[in-house]
Amino acid sequence: MLDSTDPARPIPDGPDAACDAAVEPPHEDSMDQHVDRTVVSADGTVIAVSDAGTGPALVVVAGAFDHHGTPFLSGLAAALRDRYRVVTYDRRGRGASGDTEPWSIDREVEDLAAVVASIGGSVSALGVCVGAGVVLHGLAGGVPLEAAVLWEPPYRATVDPHADDVVFADVLDEHVAVGRRAQAVRAFLAQVLGVAMGQITALRLKGALWRSLVVDAHVLSRDVRVLNGLAIPERVAAAVGVPVLVAAGGDGPDWVRRAARAVVEAVPGSQYAEVPGQGHVPEPEAIGHVLDRFTARTTARS
Repeated sequence: MLDSTDPARPIPDGPDAACDAAVEPPHEDSMDQHVDRTVVSADGTVIAVSDAGTGPALVVVAGAFDHHGTPFLSGLAAALRDRYRVVTYDRRGRGASGDTEPWSIDREVEDLAAVVASIGGSVSALGVCVGAGVVLHGLAGGVPLEAAVLWEPPYRATVDPHADDVVFADVLDEHVAVGRRAQAVRAFLAQVLGVAMGQITALRLKGALWRSLVVDAHVLSRDVRVLNGLAIPERVAAAVGVPVLVAAGGDGPDWVRRAARAVVEAVPGSQYAEVPGQGHVPEPEAIGHVLDRFTARTTARS
């Protein structure tokens, strides 16, 4: 839950209005992006995977509302495919991937491990928003990644790291169970991403966009649990043993940058980077520059 002493500033209506969500309906060309293949996770769940480009392998774990065909992932793959093999996948319960009950964070880690195993060789990761939390758990759980960039994991630096408070996740589940999917989305946007209620109302007026968010309402409680109730999972972070860069945009809210620095303090040997001119949903080329510099440094260090 949000700590009342660390209120999230409103995220502007526009490209940063939702965690990696498209702020407009998917374009026709982005909808042409197809699922290239599938992998089967440890519990038998089929995970949809897309590949683009050639070069060092980079698996991208996106945020709450993103999967293949959404503008952010399509734009990211297009921007990076000239120098990376960009592998994206739909997290279980989203997009074209399957779903198997009961859900747990361990299952998400197994999904990431299955995708990485299907790539072969050396693989790095980019985790965006909630996807950064998935990558963090994957690194701690032994998924064989060489390095990782975490973009703006939406923890709260002032939340007790030992609290493990996921009561809010139960509230989201209750909303969905009784058919209040739109209310679950509103609550997630406000409590997890700090979007002002007036901006959420404006999002509701964008019919196709709002419908695309409501489709994923049933998995939002999972993301709260992935994020440890927004408290930085110190024991998970302490178990990470590969190079990690935690990055945040210079134009976003202060609480995001404070959270990123707190993650750096929790992950041994990690680094922090602030990217001028970027908000919560970064320009693909800006992400590319961050990846290029970080991978060059990690390669030189190796």
